[in-house]
Amino acid sequence: MRAVLTVIFAVLVSRPLVCNAQQSGAGIEGKWFGRLDAGVVKLRTGLDIIRDGDNYRVDFYSLDQTPDPISMEKVQYDGTILSFEKLSLRLSYSGTLVEGGTRLKGIAVQGLPRQLILDRVDAFPELVRPQTPKPPFPYTAVNVEYENHSVGNNLAGTLTIPHRGKRLTSAILITGSGRQDRDATLMGHKPFWVIADYLTRHGIAVLRVDDRGIGGSDVGPGNETSVDFASDVAAGVEFLRNHPRIHDNRIWLIGHSEGGYIAPMVAAADKRIEGIVSLAGTAVTGKEILVEQNRLIRGAQGVPRETLEWFMPLYEELTEIAVREGDLEQARLKSKAALDRRLSAAPIELQFASAVLSAEVDAIAKQLQSNWMKYFIVHDPAEDWRQTRCHVLAVFGEKDLQVPAKQNAPVMASLLANRPRGKYAILEYESLNHLMQHAETGNVSEYSTIEETIAEDVLEQMLQFILGENS
Repeated sequence: MRAVLTVIFAVLVSRPLVCNAQQSGAGIEGKWFGRLDAGVVKLRTGLDIIRDGDNYRVDFYSLDQTPDPISMEKVQYDGTILSFEKLSLRLSYSGTLVEGGTRLKGIAVQGLPRQLILDRVDAFPELVRPQTPKPPFPYTAVNVEYENHSVGNNLAGTLTIPHRGKRLTSAILITGSGRQDRDATLMGHKPFWVIADYLTRHGIAVLRVDDRGIGGSDVGPGNETSVDFASDVAAGVEFLRNHPRIHDNRIWLIGHSEGGYIAPMVAAADKRIEGIVSLAGTAVTGKEILVEQNRLIRGAQGVPRETLEWFMPLYEELTEIAVREGDLEQARLKSKAALDRRLSAAPIELQFASAVLSAEVDAIAKQLQSNWMKYFIVHDPAEDWRQTRCHVLAVFGEKDLQVPAKQNAPVMASLLANRPRGKYAILEYESLNHLMQHAETGNVSEYSTIEETIAEDVLEQMLQFILGENS
């Protein structure tokens, strides 16, 4: 969840396939740009069409979702009509060259058919991210490495340190789900760099770290759960405690999404942690999160209420199958059986789309079989929160569809209020989404269209809470 807790975004990039162009010299090669109406947002879309002799290749760009090209398959061009598809994404396009070869007008299909008009351009537009830090910096930034001795893995990151001061308050930033770099880079946003820059400018040293297998950090065994990532955070805490300019009892954990769920694991075991800032962190079980998250996200994408009322009990059963079954093939078979058993009660249009439903259920079964996901489904963070004795600031956005505020904020408040010690504050922002951006809908597809990386209010409240506990 790059910062996204449980929505796994994977693009399968295969070697580009080529085809014969029936007419050479058609002049379709080059870059094309348009906006695909996805319902709640218009996604910036690009094509890079490359000619190789009598053949053409097409790289598709969903610029608001990933900077990486997606190589298309079954490319056909007859001098007027261009068509291609990507079977793994269930994506296809057919367009006609019009207006003297300056525009492609056609239909893109991924679930629903939608018009996609693209204009010839020299370059794709760059993402506007005004909060990304720019030099000069009034602090020192040092690339660091240290070892997680429990597994023998080296971790790499950046420590930003104010020029002045000794025995500094410090913080370690903890990423959300999915392998992320030290800046938590997502769709052109670098929220951890923004946080580190802001806090360090105000006198707090900040450590941000590449996840296992990303950037300079060693690859782990590949079957990690949140417990393993918590051990990486504990190693970062130990690194800070051994730094000559860091106060060893003034270390904070700042986690986003899964990071906000890992932080109390670390603090429950380490009573010297001074505080936690949890940004969209969870307070209920992963199963509860997944069910509500799927309901909200699918609803925001326009899935009818009748369909959701039928689908969500099925999804809940799929999570239960995933926990019970250790064998992927058995989980897939039982998930398919669950669908077949429930299909007769589905809305009639879904019964006609049984093949599509079967493919989706199979994909869900595979997703739920990872070690990380199985642990997430069953683990209840409540006991971790109860065991903490540090100060806690928990921040939620009411437009968050991934870790819903209504589901988590009241539970969090109850858990923190009943601890024997440690101050806490719960902040809920009406207009913020899962990434702590001011948003219109909160939909995942909206994240990249927002220029703001993280709300200034959140940065200010985070700083004041940390400094207030050190005054």
